Amino acid sequence: MKDRLSLLPDDLLHNIMSFLTARQAVQTCVVSRRWRNLWRSMPCLNVDQREFNPTAEPENWTFDKTPETVRFLNFVDNLLMLHRAESLDTFRFHFSNWHGREVADQCLCRGIECCPRVLEFCYSYDNSNYELPPLGSSSCRLRRLHLAGIYLSKNFVLHLRSGCPVLEDLELEGCLIAYPKIMSCTLKNLAIINCTTHWGHVLTVTTPAVISFHLVIIPTGAYWKGILVDEMPSLIKASISLKYHVCTGRVPNAGPFNLLRSLVNVRNLELSGSETLGRLNPFYSTI
Repeated sequence: MKDRLSLLPDDLLHNIMSFLTARQAVQTCVVSRRWRNLWRSMPCLNVDQREFNPTAEPENWTFDKTPETVRFLNFVDNLLMLHRAESLDTFRFHFSNWHGREVADQCLCRGIECCPRVLEFCYSYDNSNYELPPLGSSSCRLRRLHLAGIYLSKNFVLHLRSGCPVLEDLELEGCLIAYPKIMSCTLKNLAIINCTTHWGHVLTVTTPAVISFHLVIIPTGAYWKGILVDEMPSLIKASISLKYHVCTGRVPNAGPFNLLRSLVNVRNLELSGSETLGRLNPFYSTI
């Protein structure tokens, strides 16, 4: 039977392979001679550490790396050493490992050094936050940044403002924003989902070029003060959702929704969540 798939040009095959994890993509080298080195030039790398790690922690907790962790580190080293694409369009990295920061740093820093246009990093171990290593000059090509379960320090906020000159899409999910400011003159799409600040701090957003703004708030403390945004003159679409916290049942006070006064230019506003409409009602007459 004729292998029609292998007759496709490299760019189409790379597009197909972009739906695979990096480990799966490498395994396609056994398909045929045509596929032997195809993974080396694919512009999208999706590294998922969960493929190498058991679901449960070892019975005897130790700081020594497990065989699975060593195998994962060796895989990433070989992957990036043998990968020879002229540029990397996308680097995705999902990390869930009880060894923590050291292993994640090694792998993530290697991926960041490839100067990807899209960087997606999810840390999902035990609901804890991982501090993002410095992006440095490698973020000069970065257009989309998606972070989940990350601790964002003041250094990250300052770098976002001046060190990401072409960044257009930012999505933060389940992150702890220690320095409660998001500032960027280039962002066009911004999503803040279930993020928190330190107790008592108000998150301030200054993104004048944003055209799409998505906000989901699930409060985690009695002193949650909410979020304020500067004017968004280019805003076309916004969605706001306020939800109960699953454990405490708390909802934030009305403070977070003063932000509506800054969304006067929005053309399409979607409100959802069990408490949103009730909390926003007092502000309708002032908007």
